[in-house]
Amino acid sequence: MAVIQSLSVANFRNLVIPEVEFSPQFNVLTGENAAGKSSVLEAILFLGTLKSFRTANVQELIARDASCAVVRATAEVSDGLRCVLAAERCKSGLRLRMNQEPLSRASEFIAQLPILALHAQSDDLLLAGPDHRRRFLDRLAFYLLPEFFAQYAQFNRVLKQRNAALKARQSVHPWNELFVRHATNLSAARARALALLMAALPGVLAAVSPQLQVSAEFHPGHSGGDLLEALQRSAIREQELRQTLVGPHRADIVLTTPEGPLKALASRGQIKVFVLALTLAVAEVWRVHRAHRAILLFDDFMTELDGAHLSLVFEYLQSFGHQAFFTTVDARSYPDHFAARFVLRGGQLSSVV
Repeated sequence: MAVIQSLSVANFRNLVIPEVEFSPQFNVLTGENAAGKSSVLEAILFLGTLKSFRTANVQELIARDASCAVVRATAEVSDGLRCVLAAERCKSGLRLRMNQEPLSRASEFIAQLPILALHAQSDDLLLAGPDHRRRFLDRLAFYLLPEFFAQYAQFNRVLKQRNAALKARQSVHPWNELFVRHATNLSAARARALALLMAALPGVLAAVSPQLQVSAEFHPGHSGGDLLEALQRSAIREQELRQTLVGPHRADIVLTTPEGPLKALASRGQIKVFVLALTLAVAEVWRVHRAHRAILLFDDFMTELDGAHLSLVFEYLQSFGHQAFFTTVDARSYPDHFAARFVLRGGQLSSVV
């Protein structure tokens, strides 16, 4: 069970948090706009992904006039096992430590804290391009399948080498067999992860939005025949564009309702609820199949749900047993749900008794 017990932050955006202790249940952060509420969740997510949900430029995370941003947490990463995780994002690079020992592999670091976040950009999972759905599926598979990271890395190495050959106008024939082998392994892992996710999704939808029915089809990044045939069909075009045009790096998830494509038919409210349900289904898959309890982050997300859905979601979350963090300008709209309350003022976080 993943639980962040305490957190300290230095020079991460505007945050100044010497150390604060959190509840293993629901924590709410309140404060005026620009007080730093989202930055706290961003810092927590950084420990689990080494990325931000607000910017692709991680240099922006470092406070002005500082050379490094540091996020440190004491966490229970599994039943009874505690560790101290520290991520130091400097202008010169990234340094990671676990129990004060340096780590060279980012994958080993982020494997400690499975974290899921819902925020203003979460709708991109449905509304934006396939790369968003691939990253979502790969994160699901990373914590679900022990072999996935190696399969993902092997495929991307071969893809990089094949693209280098195309750019140099060299024959890609020596790479094709290896490319197909690793692509097949990666696609099989993704399809397996998606199947488990879609098996869990109906139960979550029944709890938080009983009227919504969604199915999913995995598209492996090529159509018609096997991958080797698809490579042969695209060979001339690949030589023109000097890049690999088919394969797992072009994969997607096609989501539909009984009436048709979800993206085209769903209202804004339905999209919010579906993305929420899909995220909670990921947490459920991790819990059931790998005994990982995810940490959930909701950055002002609940305010966009209507009262009926809000009640259903909190009822489901309370039975879920996961640590969760919420940000809101005013927590009085749902006052009975939180075990710990905090207020942000000017980047400083204080507990509310």
